[in-house]
Amino acid sequence: MATNAAACRRLLCVAPLVPAGGVDTLLTAFGMLADDRPDLTVDVLGGGGLYRVLRAHAAYLGVAERVHFRGSPPAPAVRAAVHGCAVLVLPHRHDGAAAAPTVEVALLEALANACPVVATPCATRGSALPDTQLVVRPDAPTVLAQALETALDAPGSTDRPGVCDGPDHDGHLLRRAWLRVVR
Repeated sequence: MATNAAACRRLLCVAPLVPAGGVDTLLTAFGMLADDRPDLTVDVLGGGGLYRVLRAHAAYLGVAERVHFRGSPPAPAVRAAVHGCAVLVLPHRHDGAAAAPTVEVALLEALANACPVVATPCATRGSALPDTQLVVRPDAPTVLAQALETALDAPGSTDRPGVCDGPDHDGHLLRRAWLRVVR
């Protein structure tokens, strides 16, 4: 099991590496957060044909060394990975992307262990997430980045094992993202 120091720096994404998985949206959102959270990393669990494209996208955003593609592990490894993460991220675009049993395993494990979840409605396969979790629309990296900041900075998050508060932020994520584009 990961230590608190390691866990507070890791987002976990369980999604196939196909367009419907939405991993590109997560990478873009992570790129927006990267400068403000230098210790934050992303682990992606899932396989598919877009591995090289997603790797190139992470490199383009300047975060390739902080994004780790771990392949498609079996359910017990997914459960273990959820225990050591700060936030479970399910950025799926279409309901079909959530069909992998590991997505369901990750979601149930996170909910059972009070791990914050940021997901699109497509990832939940019709299951309603508790009000304490964040649901965002697909293909909205800025909204996803804001939801991740909210989950990482949630009051009382240090009371749960494996989650910590991040540094103070100015709260203007959209402005910071825009400044990165125009520079």
